[in-house]
Amino acid sequence: MGAMRKSQLGVTLLEIMFSVAILTAVMGVLFSLSLSIGDTARIQQVKATSNDEARRALLAVVPRLRQAQGTSVNTEDLPGDVLKFNMAADIDGNGTAVNVNGNLEVGSLVTIQRDVDDANEDGVAAEQLIMLQGEEITVLANNLSPDAAPAPPADGEAPAPNTAGFWVEEQAGGVLITIRTQGKSRKGHVIRQQFTELVNPRN
Repeated sequence: MGAMRKSQLGVTLLEIMFSVAILTAVMGVLFSLSLSIGDTARIQQVKATSNDEARRALLAVVPRLRQAQGTSVNTEDLPGDVLKFNMAADIDGNGTAVNVNGNLEVGSLVTIQRDVDDANEDGVAAEQLIMLQGEEITVLANNLSPDAAPAPPADGEAPAPNTAGFWVEEQAGGVLITIRTQGKSRKGHVIRQQFTELVNPRN
């Protein structure tokens, strides 16, 4: 009987290179997929945060403005980025906002505006919406769009889009409140959202 040769097991260099190439391609796809998922998650997080901030502001402003004395709203200054009004209030403690003479009682002036001067001294200014009432300062929202309203267009020119973070104007006999919030994606792209509410003061 002739001598039996032992089979030689192993892989060639070509097979190794082919395997590495496949592994590299798969890892590249998985890496791109993870980045895409991360970007999508970040965008959804920015949108959710913006929604929460704007809703919080509207939940604070709308009920107060509905209880405002209509003639106290600063309509002569609108459209603009400052809202002022006096709310109906039970000043004499009789259980209603109407005094014994039948006149509406109103509380101190309420001012809603961007915190341009950092009134609450928290280090956040233009991107924060605050409410001033007497000596009390309440933060209503953060992450406002930092843009101001555009200047009036010249004759024959189309008006520039209004991207102000807080804007108020008269509309249909009421007050239209617009809040624009923004955040940034992982790649630095600005994501903006707009929220509006038309409010009619009841008093």
